[in-house]
Amino acid sequence: MKNSDSIALLQECNSGSKMAVSSIRDVLNDIKEEKLKRLLKNYIHKHEEYGEELHALLSANNAPVEEPKTSETMAKMVTGVKLFADHSASQIANLMIDGCNMGVKAISKYQNQYRNADRESFEISEELVKIEQHMANGLRRFLA
Repeated sequence: MKNSDSIALLQECNSGSKMAVSSIRDVLNDIKEEKLKRLLKNYIHKHEEYGEELHALLSANNAPVEEPKTSETMAKMVTGVKLFADHSASQIANLMIDGCNMGVKAISKYQNQYRNADRESFEISEELVKIEQHMANGLRRFLA
């Protein structure tokens, strides 16, 4: 059985991963550039696989899997406003990179906040950081 810090860290990672999937799906229909669309679909898949791993761990520990409600709604509004006039690949990449950076910052904050999390939970949180960093790096080529 995992301690409360481990569970809390995993729940935050789960929430962050779901936010990423939701944010990517929100922009997919606006993307004309096929390479960008393929890249983002690949990262939806990576986040979903990661989420399945988290769900299994949380379920094994009888921990609730919470949905990101308020922050997800706010993210949709901000994305909608920023894409209102500019649906370019560069603008979409810029928004997604910002989201990746926010995700890395949030997970880093939670790693510090839940210092008593076990090694496995910390390593799993590091996986999400790596996914976000790789995604941001892949998106840089679309910036103009």
